[in-house]
Amino acid sequence: MKWNLISLELRQNRRSFYICLFITLVFIVLLLGKAEAYVNNPEMVRLIKGMPEGLLKAFNIQVESFQTFEGYLATQVFPYFMVILSSFATAWAAGSIAKEQDRGTYEYLFALPYSRSTIFWSKAAAHWLHMTIVYVLSTFLLLLLAESSGQLEHLGYLLRLLLVGYLLVLSLMGIGYGLTSWVSSTAVSAGAGIAVLAFLLNLLSGSSEMMEKLSVISPYRLFDAFDIVKGGELPAAGWIVTLGLYAAGTVAGLLILKRRDLG
Repeated sequence: MKWNLISLELRQNRRSFYICLFITLVFIVLLLGKAEAYVNNPEMVRLIKGMPEGLLKAFNIQVESFQTFEGYLATQVFPYFMVILSSFATAWAAGSIAKEQDRGTYEYLFALPYSRSTIFWSKAAAHWLHMTIVYVLSTFLLLLLAESSGQLEHLGYLLRLLLVGYLLVLSLMGIGYGLTSWVSSTAVSAGAGIAVLAFLLNLLSGSSEMMEKLSVISPYRLFDAFDIVKGGELPAAGWIVTLGLYAAGTVAGLLILKRRDLG
């Protein structure tokens, strides 16, 4: 890795980084701002219980999750935090090489006195920095608002959930890296689309038997966010698969890049 290459990638993605940070922080504030209306509100619980059972199951709505602040955060805030950040992060990863081809700058980039591996890993480091900065700042805001609400009971469970979120974003970034050397103009949109699709598959997993089977491919299914904030254990398979997807996707993207004729 070379800092000048990392710095170049950071500058190229600077606008989308600020957009991602702004949208993520705003959504966290808006969603947590509604917590008081939902958490331990008997009228809201009765309203939700009055909804058709099929609708609740289709959208994976668990009435008991509205009885605690952690449950509300896990089911109503965490998923949207994840889909926003993972969409941007996966798009950055998928656009690593594809955007250079679309801009017509890849000939210049790969004519520099650096190996393809050095260029690829430098880009990956820049993406990791941007993603981690957004994640840390968003987490800080989320924890600050949670503590100030006076309703948070188990900080440790919430921290475990946030760790899971970081692993999920990494796994989707790995898929993006696996795409970047294969496709050009469609890579960025494909990367963001995969992140959104993974979220939707998990959201609609209870709508039908077919959706339940399809949702198995979503990384979101590796962890049960609501169970985690109730004190559930983090499954070893979740750690292995998420980190494995990140590692395998990154290595696959690099190997494809090394073998590909970019002329």
